[in-house]
Amino acid sequence: MSPRPDPATPRRPGAPRPLVTTLGPVDPAARPVVAVHPGALPATAWQSVAARLPEDHALHLCDLGNVPEYFAAALVPTLSVIGVRELARRCLRELTAAGLTDGPFTLAGWSFGGVVAYEIAARLEAQGLGGRVEDLVVLDSIAPVPAFQRPDELLRPDMLITWFAMYLGAKRGRRLTLDPAALDGLGEEDGLGVLLAEAIDQGVLQDGTEPAGLRKLYTAFHTGLVRNNRCTAGYLPAPLDRTVTVVKPERSLLPDSPDLGWSGLSGRPLRQRAVPGDHYTMLHEPETADALAALLATGSRTG
Repeated sequence: MSPRPDPATPRRPGAPRPLVTTLGPVDPAARPVVAVHPGALPATAWQSVAARLPEDHALHLCDLGNVPEYFAAALVPTLSVIGVRELARRCLRELTAAGLTDGPFTLAGWSFGGVVAYEIAARLEAQGLGGRVEDLVVLDSIAPVPAFQRPDELLRPDMLITWFAMYLGAKRGRRLTLDPAALDGLGEEDGLGVLLAEAIDQGVLQDGTEPAGLRKLYTAFHTGLVRNNRCTAGYLPAPLDRTVTVVKPERSLLPDSPDLGWSGLSGRPLRQRAVPGDHYTMLHEPETADALAALLATGSRTG
């Protein structure tokens, strides 16, 4: 799950953005690495990974924030949502038109983007082209399996505020740590009060920050999470007969789940990798970006 697209990214009505973009200069002969990006942080968060790929690789993003219906549903919670299958269909259509599925490529997805990437792989498999996806990599993505599907009202405040703390730290460019035990038994308001005190104490927010300001940012974050939860409602895909690479940061969305549920959707043993950072910093912290670039470049050849 990931919250709304970055509010600092300007949007002009009537000015559609391409769903597929390429980061950095590209050699036409470069091996494609395709990553599905769900928003939350701006797409430029991938620049650190792109800059570390070998020269014969190129990173292409499917930026879901550029799907108008998906973006709008994070702003207005009463709007209907676009489901995983339709998002994947649109991504695959654009990737095919760009020639990115003509030969072998690595397919990755961060957070909710991992779910969409899985559906893209499933669609290629149904077309007899599954072998072109040399590796399917999900970055701290929660698998769309029954064990992890919850109605909106059952998303626990302590869990969501812990996620929000990581997001807030990433947005401010500083690490914010919050002991989940400090939120035990607390509702949203009291939990946000604990978070505000910790954020000020750790220098992430200025002394005197009003609770109303933090509440406004949290509401936007929560609306985006609910949007993604609604997008996956009823989406229960069949397992694929392939290996899935699961990348988990030290501070994962679900630290107590070893595989984030992906063993139920991989017909072969999972390939699991641990990296530094948390859910929101894993794309751009130098050590983590190094590890991700190496993993995405070598693909299934890592064995």
